[in-house]
Amino acid sequence: MQALFFRKSVFSVKKKEKKLNLKQYRIRELVLLMQQQTSDDQKLFDLWLGGDPRGFAQLYDKYKNRVFGFLVRMTGDREIAEDLLQETFFAALRNAGQFDRNRSFLSWLFGIAHKRTIDYFRHAKVETDHKEDTGGSVGSKLEPPDQQLSNQGLRDIINQAVETLDPLQREVFLLRELGGVPFKEIAEIMDCPINTALGRMRLALKNIRKELKKRGIDGVQ
Repeated sequence: MQALFFRKSVFSVKKKEKKLNLKQYRIRELVLLMQQQTSDDQKLFDLWLGGDPRGFAQLYDKYKNRVFGFLVRMTGDREIAEDLLQETFFAALRNAGQFDRNRSFLSWLFGIAHKRTIDYFRHAKVETDHKEDTGGSVGSKLEPPDQQLSNQGLRDIINQAVETLDPLQREVFLLRELGGVPFKEIAEIMDCPINTALGRMRLALKNIRKELKKRGIDGVQ
């Protein structure tokens, strides 16, 4: 009986070790992939700085959709997001000399997009306050893109759950999930301690699961 228990214990330990080794292998593969991507981006960036427009064009084509997705989700309006996307890349062109090569190019872009979004909301608030002061506002409330889509499909339901998040939680979630930005760099972008960024991500995931559960979807990780 003891021998059987011992064999089961050994088998359990080996199984856990196998899972751990597989996880470590996947992490190493991901790190190598990110390092290769950073190296490729820096080569394109050097082309760009050297006056070759192909460098900028390739970086734009590579990352425009991911940055655009972030901006759409932050503003709730595709036209505004398109304008902010152009402003983001124009700002990158103007400030190329400020790029820190210890960071990824995509993280740097998301940092610029974050600032452009903050500027947009500040400007929008000033305009709204001015209209209220002068006797009424013109126009209608922006409609989140998820309300323009079909409610069918898990992705749409998750998108709707994301829209319910506190703005700071939503931004951390989108930077991490859309951009794959490391938490250290998210903290730098949002000008907060890394533990605050991690805490916002945990709350975002918790609140998303809560919203999904309300819609009858449980067990989503």
